[in-house]
Amino acid sequence: MKKTLATFILISAGSLLYAFLFWREQMGLNTLLFSSFAVGAAWWRWPENRRRRLVQLAMAATLLTAVLTVWHHSFLAKTMHVFSFLLMIGLLQEEEIRFVVFGLGLGLINLLEAPIGLFRNIRESLPEKSHWNTVMRWSQLSLIPLGLGMVFATIYYHANPKFAEMLDYLWDKLTFYIHWSWNLGQAWALIRGILVMGALLGASRLAIVAFRLEQAIPEDLLRLRKKGWAAIRGMIALKQEYRAGMIAFGILNTLLFLLNLADLRYVWVAYGQASPQELSQYVHEGTFLLLFSILLAIGAVLWYFRGNINFYPRNEGLPALVYVWLAQNAMLALSVGLRNWQYVAHYGLAYKRLGVFWFLLLVLFGLFSMYRKVRYQKSLSYLLRINSLAWFCSLLLASSINWDLAITRYNLRWPAAEGIDVQFLLKEVSDKNLFLLYDNQERLMAYSTIGQAALSAGLADKRHRFEMRTLLNDWPSWNYADARNEKYLAHSSSLLK
Repeated sequence: MKKTLATFILISAGSLLYAFLFWREQMGLNTLLFSSFAVGAAWWRWPENRRRRLVQLAMAATLLTAVLTVWHHSFLAKTMHVFSFLLMIGLLQEEEIRFVVFGLGLGLINLLEAPIGLFRNIRESLPEKSHWNTVMRWSQLSLIPLGLGMVFATIYYHANPKFAEMLDYLWDKLTFYIHWSWNLGQAWALIRGILVMGALLGASRLAIVAFRLEQAIPEDLLRLRKKGWAAIRGMIALKQEYRAGMIAFGILNTLLFLLNLADLRYVWVAYGQASPQELSQYVHEGTFLLLFSILLAIGAVLWYFRGNINFYPRNEGLPALVYVWLAQNAMLALSVGLRNWQYVAHYGLAYKRLGVFWFLLLVLFGLFSMYRKVRYQKSLSYLLRINSLAWFCSLLLASSINWDLAITRYNLRWPAAEGIDVQFLLKEVSDKNLFLLYDNQERLMAYSTIGQAALSAGLADKRHRFEMRTLLNDWPSWNYADARNEKYLAHSSSLLK
């Protein structure tokens, strides 16, 4: 009863805090303040979950991404903060959830369940009939003295002008942070806060469904045993499937060997000899086809090692062919990465080119996990758990870097063979790089075809968009990236005067 009431109070306080911090504000310092409150409330509400590794990871990721949002305010950091918060909601349930994918899904569903859980919490918080005497006693001890105090305060307020001034001053100070005129936007902010806090501190009724689904999918493969004629027929079928797998992976290994041989000759040995047009065609068309082929390769391994073929008595040759096949796909991924690096050298660094490197690292990890699946007879459940965790952790690490500034600094310091793509830095990279572009105007003109007038117009347009975005921001939206730009622009304006 007491914990239910305390939970209801925390939900109410957190909802009001959310509405106050995020109404008409962008993500910034408010993200860190609210996340700190939310993590603390969740730590108190779910004591039995504190020692779970995934819960600790989700809580740490929520606070880390909140700090990164305040620090460099990148789109990736803000997105990962939302994902981390959803993951924390999904994992903070009575049933232990092991999969990151299930945790994210459960967190999203719990947001929709929040109103139901909140009403249930209110109903459980109401006192029983036997407790009404206690409620009346406490009301008598609190409401009557409070009412008398208000009556005499009103009398003194109108009787003594100095007392009235002092009371007005104290009232203004006390209500400064909680007084605002309500409108539809503020009501929506409060509703969002109720949904978030209700989902965080409320128990999901679908958590047991996700838990049972996880338990029904073991990580280690189980051999399906048959008896009599069914066992004989099953052994014959396994023998045929084994032969088919040997032929299939023999053909695939031969084809991939020829492809890797061509890459060794024309990508690794003849490094840097491809024309920009050839690189552009390969990166925009060939890269994604080859990555798709690697995903198909993973699918082929999953198909042939889906069942009792893992326990076939004379199954030595097929795993060996699969290991060679996975190694050759890893070689193919490295070749794709080298071609992408050449493309960066010719045209500069950009978001999609960085995305290719990130995806290749995950592909290499996926191939390694496929090796472990075949070697140690793991199931699809194992692959889902370990690869989803790798995706989340890799994005979490990536969010620690301000890629807007990293791309700008790289392209300024090491201009590409085709020069600096100034329009990309002006229009497609976010306004986090504004101070860098102002500081390096001479270098931008020296390594591109843009003139002073066009560059000044582009910078003025980007500055205008930045000022419009931050025009109505108050202290809850504060972040270091915007503050650095504002300080630089204010300093440069004062110098011009």
